[in-house]
Amino acid sequence: MFITFLGTGPDSGIFNQSGKSNRTRSSIFINNRNFNILIDAAPDFLKQAAKNKITKIDAVLITHPHGDAYGGLKKLNDWLKFPLPLYCQKQTWQIIKSRFKKLPKIKFEPIIPYKSFKVDKLSILPLAVNHSIINEKKFPTLAYKIQNLIYCSDVKFISKKSQNYFHKIPYLILDAAMYFKRQIFCHLNTSDALQLAKNLRVQNLFLTQIGHSYPAYQIAKKEIKQYCQKNNIKTKVKLAFDSLKISTNG
Repeated sequence: MFITFLGTGPDSGIFNQSGKSNRTRSSIFINNRNFNILIDAAPDFLKQAAKNKITKIDAVLITHPHGDAYGGLKKLNDWLKFPLPLYCQKQTWQIIKSRFKKLPKIKFEPIIPYKSFKVDKLSILPLAVNHSIINEKKFPTLAYKIQNLIYCSDVKFISKKSQNYFHKIPYLILDAAMYFKRQIFCHLNTSDALQLAKNLRVQNLFLTQIGHSYPAYQIAKKEIKQYCQKNNIKTKVKLAFDSLKISTNG
């Protein structure tokens, strides 16, 4: 699989910086044998698609019912040439439909945590994680395990049941919204994410959902490296940035 980080920023984006410090709302694009999957349709979708020369999307997965994850669905619907399936939990779809009355090119496909489903030839496993500060049952959040990758962009706590799937995962894309020593009640901070990856023996960690508390990209990159060395973190860690491309094929 080939992954493009379309956006790596918080719910408000970071638009007053330059280079890798400038960030649109978090989302990734997966290409697997010419089948294209979008995880989260950010409000910046059209800008992200144009920048990364995306011309076709075959399916979309939504992690949770907050605007930064689904706010671009109307733009996606109007952009599409052909209808596509949208996979998310029923509660999430109800919230989406309350905002967007008509999405004629988007067909809802309900999914259930821990019950895998097929998209083209890919088996996808949705994993329940805790993120919402309002009501986790009403505003549920998912991570997605796809082959040797887990995408977990919005999270504060991962249950033991879900952690079992994270253990020794080759590639993990993880929420690290707040910088070292900063805390927020619905996201991990940098040290939380790094320690979690260490404890779960993750092989490759990519930090995303990067918020306003971070310094410039190069400074943060250097300080994250120093933290890993000081704390004996063997996981290979990369601070993600918009349009970063990776392969999970080894």
